[in-house]
Amino acid sequence: MTDLFTVSIDAVEDSTFRGRVHLINPDAWQVPSEPTFPMALLVDAWFLLTNGHLHNDDDGVPRGDRYPFSEERGKEIVAGMRLKEEFSELYGFLFGKRLRVDADGYLLGDDGRTVLEPRTLAKDVYELGGGSGHDGISHLLWTRNNGEAFSQRAADVVTTYRCGTVRNVPLWSEVAALEDEDEPWEPGESREEMATWEDPADLEHWRVWRLLETRAFDERPSVDIVVTVGHPAYLEHLTAGMRWSTAHTGRV
Repeated sequence: MTDLFTVSIDAVEDSTFRGRVHLINPDAWQVPSEPTFPMALLVDAWFLLTNGHLHNDDDGVPRGDRYPFSEERGKEIVAGMRLKEEFSELYGFLFGKRLRVDADGYLLGDDGRTVLEPRTLAKDVYELGGGSGHDGISHLLWTRNNGEAFSQRAADVVTTYRCGTVRNVPLWSEVAALEDEDEPWEPGESREEMATWEDPADLEHWRVWRLLETRAFDERPSVDIVVTVGHPAYLEHLTAGMRWSTAHTGRV
């Protein structure tokens, strides 16, 4: 999946975290306002830490990942979370639950070898999503995702979610001033008129993103967010200084 946002965690206090969402993709020119978005970010961070995918990129990597602990420590933190089973369920709502089955489709235990008793076909218990595979241990199937269940859980968990105004939006005149040899301006685009506009540009306009591509990460548009959840256990895996890019929008 293509990254849409870069998320930074600035502070975690009890049941509240504060952070920033940078806009990095013209297909996602505004931060989603639904509570499913911060819920999806919590699940995304859990998944990355569980699989050792969050680390410190080299300083030369634009919008590189940041994590103040080692990958091993990250795995220890999520393994000790009080709500780790709930996060696994939430991930299943987003992408479908992974099932281990034998060659005939009967459900297996976590070891990927022992047939569960009573013998049960996965298709008789779950609504399958059509995906399948093999990881060298057993056959794999996936259930369908469940947007309704995820939305309901987000509504229960996220008690407040506030987005600030977008910062670092360029002016129309700045957009008009950019010379782009690969994308030359056309006569009908009113470049001369735009050069006189001193209002913030519309982030939906594709030429704005040609300008943003020339700017350093910290100078690109971003939105401050403040999120409070119903219990601090949902934030046990977050820490100030984390940063990662995500394809999540909160919509399933």
